[in-house]
Amino acid sequence: MPPIIPDYDDASMDVRKMKSLDEKLALDLAKDLIQWKIGKRNLLNSKTACLLRKLSTQIEQKHEALFKNLCNRLDLNERNVTETCGQIADELIGNDINWGRIVVLYTFGAKVAEHFHENGTDLSDEISKWIGNYMAKKSDWIRKAGGWDAFTEQFKDVKEENEKFWWNSLLCTTLGLGTLAAMLYVKS
Repeated sequence: MPPIIPDYDDASMDVRKMKSLDEKLALDLAKDLIQWKIGKRNLLNSKTACLLRKLSTQIEQKHEALFKNLCNRLDLNERNVTETCGQIADELIGNDINWGRIVVLYTFGAKVAEHFHENGTDLSDEISKWIGNYMAKKSDWIRKAGGWDAFTEQFKDVKEENEKFWWNSLLCTTLGLGTLAAMLYVKS
């Protein structure tokens, strides 16, 4: 099923400039993961979205200590959230982009949105747009890597593939978490 492309208001001009399906899907995936994370159930019905939710959950469970006080340690607030997240994304992704680091970026963004939601501020749209815009800048890499279909193929369900391949694929994700941990240490 193709992704549902939402209408955007005038305040999201950067998002409106997105042209490729990969860019639109990047935004839709961010919205989906964040909505799922904060408990809303208006979700995309696609293999890619379901897989991203599953990977994100596994990453958080495996690295619970890292994510537990993430936002507090970064001292995020409404005024600095996009700038701080942008700096972390640049460090996390840098020139060594891979699907694992992209999963970590989405997981990080969803965790930030969840933090604000739990503290009474809904920044889910703003953070979704930030991730969408950030990933739009990486659309050439996504296209060259085979698009979001290649992401889904790389991280096939463990029932379809052997566990060794699954966890080797997640190794790329762990490398991204190492960068995130280093950023937390520098910021504290």
